[in-house]
Amino acid sequence: MMNITNLAKTSIVSIVSAICAYIFVFFFSNYASLFFAYDFDVPASFSLDGISFSTEANSHIWSRDALVTILLSKPISAFIGGIVFLFILMLRTKKAASVILFLFWLNVFAFNTAIGLLIEDAIIGAGTYEVAVVMNIDNIYLIIMSIISAFIMYKIGMMNGRLIMLSFSHQKLFLFKPRIIFFITIFLIPWLLVIMYTCLAAGSSFSLSELLITLPLIILLFPFLTINKAPPPEYKYLSAEQFTTTDLILSVFFIAISAGLIFAMKSGITISG
Repeated sequence: MMNITNLAKTSIVSIVSAICAYIFVFFFSNYASLFFAYDFDVPASFSLDGISFSTEANSHIWSRDALVTILLSKPISAFIGGIVFLFILMLRTKKAASVILFLFWLNVFAFNTAIGLLIEDAIIGAGTYEVAVVMNIDNIYLIIMSIISAFIMYKIGMMNGRLIMLSFSHQKLFLFKPRIIFFITIFLIPWLLVIMYTCLAAGSSFSLSELLITLPLIILLFPFLTINKAPPPEYKYLSAEQFTTTDLILSVFFIAISAGLIFAMKSGITISG
């Protein structure tokens, strides 16, 4: 039997962690682009709608180096962030449940941002797609890179799923039914709420392109359902079965930081020297 009370608490913490992690990844990945735009003297700013540039990509201000560096800085910084967050999650130290879920969603949204941005730009024919054009990358190579990226994402999803199973083994996730319930309440619902948040923040409705952008995230989450190996009984680095005051304090802290970032982005962020 699953611990329903503990599952409900986990779900609430996961929702908070997912939304806050998305905001944090959105902020630092866009800030990376803003920083390099400033370095190349390209006027830019970013808000809740994302980053915007004051000049067109074909302007004389946009040198080849500027185009490649600025437009690739967001997916690359997100990918590096995803590796860092995943590495911290993998450290075999006892962590609070809120920390585990926050690190999980941080690396999931970071990897999704890195790959999802490439999908979005390929759909609209702008952004990183322009980099591929400038660098004369043939479509066949783009397809091969997409297949390799999907495989890497699946492996990352397997690692994340394994870590979550080890961290919440008291929920008996090696059994199929508890795992399905856990997947819906801890992964699926928070993800859908994040999508709702993004639509509200951008003032738009959900679209097909929005679904395609989130495909990498589906690849990252789905492997959790395919893991069939029970956690070893000697595994000692488990989150506490009961949520502590630390989890509450950390959740409030995540919300406060996210609120501060939203407030800052609402007015628009620029770098001036």
